[in-house]
Amino acid sequence: MARTIIAPVCLAILIILCGCKSIRGVRVEQQQPLMLTPQEAARFLGEGRALFAEQPRTLERVTHAAQLLEESARTLRDDYDPQWQAAEAMAFLAENESQPASRKETAQRGIVLARRARELRPDRVEGYYWYAINVGLLADVDRTYGLDAVAEMEKALKRAIELDERYDFAGSLRLLAILHLRSPAPPVDIGSPRKGLRLLQRAVELFPDYPENYLYLAEALHDTGKPDDARTALYKVLQAPPCPDQQFESAKWKQDAQKLLSELSQEQNQHEHAGPTDHT
Repeated sequence: MARTIIAPVCLAILIILCGCKSIRGVRVEQQQPLMLTPQEAARFLGEGRALFAEQPRTLERVTHAAQLLEESARTLRDDYDPQWQAAEAMAFLAENESQPASRKETAQRGIVLARRARELRPDRVEGYYWYAINVGLLADVDRTYGLDAVAEMEKALKRAIELDERYDFAGSLRLLAILHLRSPAPPVDIGSPRKGLRLLQRAVELFPDYPENYLYLAEALHDTGKPDDARTALYKVLQAPPCPDQQFESAKWKQDAQKLLSELSQEQNQHEHAGPTDHT
C-alpha cells in the first residue's frame, strides 16, 4: 500500500539520501565550568529534576530545568545521572521549541550529554536512549545528517533494547520501529514496515495501556495494509486517560491521533469515490 499518512511528533524524521554529515562530529562550544561546589551542583540537580517533573510541562519551566541540569552535569562530570537527565530535558526542548536554530543547538547539547552518560555507564540504558532521541531530533531539523543519523540511532536503540526493553514504556522498541517505518528500504537503508509493526506489537504487549505506543502502531498498521486496525489503535489513543506524569504529551498524542484518523477517513473516501480505471 502506498504510504500517504505520516504521524507527527516525537521523531518526525525524513531521511535525505544525500546527507553526509557525521553525528560523531557533533560538538558544542565548551563553556567555562561554573564555580559550583559539589553540594551546589547536587542542589541544582534536585531543583532541575523537580522543575522537569512539574505537570503539565511547559517550555518555560523545562528551559529553566534544562539549564540547572546542564550546569549540574558540567560540574559533576563523573556522575552518570546528571548527564542523562540533562539530555532528557534537552530532548523535550528540541522537540517542542519553535525556532529551528534553537532546536538544533539544543539537540546537539543533548547528544553531547548523552554521549558522556554512555561513556560513564555503558551498562545502563538511559544514555543510549536519550542519545538516540537527540540524534533523531537533530536529523529532523538538519536533514543533511541523513543516513548517518539512522545508523547511529539504530545501533544505540538496539543496545538500549538489550539493556532494558521496558524503559520509557518500551521507548526503544517504539523508536526503532519508527526508523523502520520511515527509512528507505534495503539496500539503501533499514526501512521495513513489517519489522516496524512487529516491534510496536511487542511494545503494546509490554505496555497495553500506554497511548503513544498505539499512535505509532496505527501508522505501522496503515503501512502494512490494515486501515481498520489502524483506526482501532487510534481510538485507543483518543479514549485513554491522560498519563499523570505526561500531561502535556498526552494532550499532544490525542491531537495527533485525531489528525491521523481524519487522514484515514479522507483516504477511504477518496478510494470509495475513485472512478473505474480507464484501460482504453
